[in-house]
Amino acid sequence: MKMPQTLTDINIFVDGVGHLGTSKKVTLPKIEQLRETRTAGGFEQSLDTGIFKELSAEFTLSEYSPIVFAALAAGSATGLGTNITIKGSFFQNGKRTSIVATLQGSIDIDDGDMEANKGVERKVSMKPNKYIMEIDGKQGCLFDTINMIAIVDGVDMLADLRNHIS
Repeated sequence: MKMPQTLTDINIFVDGVGHLGTSKKVTLPKIEQLRETRTAGGFEQSLDTGIFKELSAEFTLSEYSPIVFAALAAGSATGLGTNITIKGSFFQNGKRTSIVATLQGSIDIDDGDMEANKGVERKVSMKPNKYIMEIDGKQGCLFDTINMIAIVDGVDMLADLRNHIS
């Protein structure tokens, strides 16, 4: 019997800048398709349109690192956004499994409220134009909104679209 996975630790890095900080909570992009509803045969049906909704992500840092401002500046300089790498480790049945999420996009910083005798919470949100998820070294998905690429479990779901319009 498998025991539930426990997320042991999360570290966040900014490519070319360094360690952004640790986090207790990360909200990765939701992979969601745009659907249309039609009525036929006495039923409403939800139909996929082949279009993915906008990606968004958010993470809460457990420290006030000045590198977050360097990350914002670095992303603005390239025009493509900031490159963020989120690394975590799951523990289950005596085995550790790595999880790596790579995001590229514009970031927003929310320093929120500061309260004495409370843990630090600094929120960073982003609208990724690129999202890659790897679990135990295997790529699960790659979304690249600029180049119209949507690879899920090795299948490029937008290959025919690119062929049709190029």
